[in-house]
Amino acid sequence: MLSLEAVWVLPALALLVVGLLMAVGLVRDVLLLHEAARAGARTAATTTGAEPVLTAARAAAPELEMTVSVQPVARRDGDLARVEVRAARTIGPVRHALSARAVARVEPAVGRNDGSPVLGPGAP
Repeated sequence: MLSLEAVWVLPALALLVVGLLMAVGLVRDVLLLHEAARAGARTAATTTGAEPVLTAARAAAPELEMTVSVQPVARRDGDLARVEVRAARTIGPVRHALSARAVARVEPAVGRNDGSPVLGPGAP
């Protein structure tokens, strides 16, 4: 038989546990967004165009419905590639807008655009 105190405490305890689980889910989504932004920035540093960046970011966090933006879309050696990832999470009646950003410097190409290799110092 339950005492009167247990009848009052059990619902409050259940609400506390559910609230903690929702907060943990929110933190998990933020960490996934940061990982997606980092993956997108790493891809942006080695490729050009937006499609490879979108694919890499979405592959890093496939369970989130997110929007990905990359600036600039056409990148050259030494540019800063900025990737921003946004998602929304609803906890109860409150909708949380989540976002993460990552920046990477575009790596130099191995060869020139005409296909000839880049020669080092002292090469003929």
